[in-house]
Amino acid sequence: MNMILHNITRFTIENGDTLEDPLIFENGQIRKFDRVLANPPFSQNYSRANMKFTNRFREWCPETGKKADLMFVQHMLASLKPNGRLATIMPHGVLFRGGKEKLIRELFIDDDCIEAIVSLPPRLFYGTGIPACVLVCNKSKPDSLKDKIFFINADREYAEGKNQNQLRPEDIEKIDFVFTHKRELPKYSRFVSKTEIVNTHNYNLNIRRYVDNTPDPEPQDVQAHLIGGIPDLEVDALSGEFAKFGINSTLLFKPKRSTYHAFHDFIEKKLTITSILEDDPAVLDTLTRHNDALASWWAVAKDNFTHLQHAGNNGKKMPEIRNELLTTLNAMLTPLGVFDEFKSAGIFVNWWQQIRYDLKTIASIGWHHTLIPDDYFIAEYFQSEANSLHMFEAIISQAQGEMVEAIKTAQEVSGYESDEDKKISCTAIKKVLKSLIDDLKDSTSASARKELKILNDQDMIIKSIEKRIRKAKATLKKETTALELKLELKRFGADDFKADIHTQIAQTDGHIAELDPKEKDDKRAIAALENDKKVLNTRLVQTDALLKLIDGQINEADAHCLILKKIFDIARAELDRYLIAEKRVLVRLVENLWEKYTIATYELEDQRTKTLTKMSKFLTDLGYME
Repeated sequence: MNMILHNITRFTIENGDTLEDPLIFENGQIRKFDRVLANPPFSQNYSRANMKFTNRFREWCPETGKKADLMFVQHMLASLKPNGRLATIMPHGVLFRGGKEKLIRELFIDDDCIEAIVSLPPRLFYGTGIPACVLVCNKSKPDSLKDKIFFINADREYAEGKNQNQLRPEDIEKIDFVFTHKRELPKYSRFVSKTEIVNTHNYNLNIRRYVDNTPDPEPQDVQAHLIGGIPDLEVDALSGEFAKFGINSTLLFKPKRSTYHAFHDFIEKKLTITSILEDDPAVLDTLTRHNDALASWWAVAKDNFTHLQHAGNNGKKMPEIRNELLTTLNAMLTPLGVFDEFKSAGIFVNWWQQIRYDLKTIASIGWHHTLIPDDYFIAEYFQSEANSLHMFEAIISQAQGEMVEAIKTAQEVSGYESDEDKKISCTAIKKVLKSLIDDLKDSTSASARKELKILNDQDMIIKSIEKRIRKAKATLKKETTALELKLELKRFGADDFKADIHTQIAQTDGHIAELDPKEKDDKRAIAALENDKKVLNTRLVQTDALLKLIDGQINEADAHCLILKKIFDIARAELDRYLIAEKRVLVRLVENLWEKYTIATYELEDQRTKTLTKMSKFLTDLGYME
């Protein structure tokens, strides 16, 4: 099923024990492959008793103790052609455990067949919470990779889930880019020589030994904690984040004393920081520049999708378009300074993930209206109708609010007490009012007539509001139905709709033909059916008129424009999401300084003293203290 879902139609699947009895052969020997991708079971036991093709294994892991992991890797290497490459998921234990597993590592390292090791986040895989890594082996490493292993520590970059973590598209893109281009990044990736691995670390491949991505410790300034102020060093440390948005630190901070700053006096609480940053002209200009850059990129990029439809006729293929668009978007966004190339790629990849099936549809059947959500049809063709619906929804909402208040007033004037925590309905309160009105209507005293008038007035108010709600709901339902019909005609045209009506007319004619107009009951039935025909024919005429009113069914050119608009809106939403995330990072960093240093120890002591003095006075006044 996995193969079918990935559109792989040529495959061979065998069910068995890969280590004990492999089943994929060629000329009586284990078949050799150019590439091997595998996710073998972690921490398995195995048995040598009935093992076939034992020449696959140069060393034997313990049969018990759940340490068959490197046995699988040896089998994969034995299944590779001389220039083959493999990538497999492994538990981290194979990188540092001793015993026979260390001997196998020594063989791999001395043979120089390990190209890269990628550390992955924990809880990525079903059934296990332990962290895993990707082991990449290459039997024919190029000279530039000889006697070196490329380490990538990507275990801190992921989306946390309730039961299972996930690699985000941008995380995958970063791993792929860094591995493909062998890019060394601080605290993320590094080439390590065989000499260092062997002589310094004794064949230990623990990734943290070579790429330690542990965050730097949070700085704490004792003087600032004691007497207040924010160290200049910590303010300066945010200069890179401020520079992303063109902000000067003086927006938030003022000098306090030598080598220390403080927040401006107008920043009286932490929440103020967010509004100051978000309203700053430099920040707003940064957001505008990014959206302008995206629009400029899109003005050229959208033409790629026009060529996509003709991919079978010397047009551009999806992978080609993807690479071109990713490169050009990076070139537009990265120089603006807020995003590095990987976050820019993250914007693109998240966008591409959402539109890729639309692109496949376009390549297959063209710019079809089914790719357009109703919201886009409404915004383009029926916005006035939508505004009218919103107006009636507002009328209903307002009237329902008035009804709540009217019911409360009715409860007060009637003296009605509902069950505890039970909300009284309009119907129930009307019954209460009616009962009281019936009791008082024959009374002649002035007091009774006055109370009766109050009850009647409140009853009329509730009924009036109720009538308005019913009327508005009926109109809303009618206009909603009319809009739905317009949407259907605009999207699908009238042919199918009219064909259905003609079918109903033909069925009606058939029923009429079966009846005898001379019979009294049949005559009445014929009259009813003729009336139905009249309604159906009227609907046909109205359909033609309505189709003309909405300027006919949408054509491919208009569908093309709306689909492109939808695709661009998704890109803009992703850009905005990433910009908001970057703003939140900046806000959080500034708020962290507020939380650490705004209230000094001496201020806490002063507040404590004042509070104790005040409490002592209360206790003295109460006579508890002399």
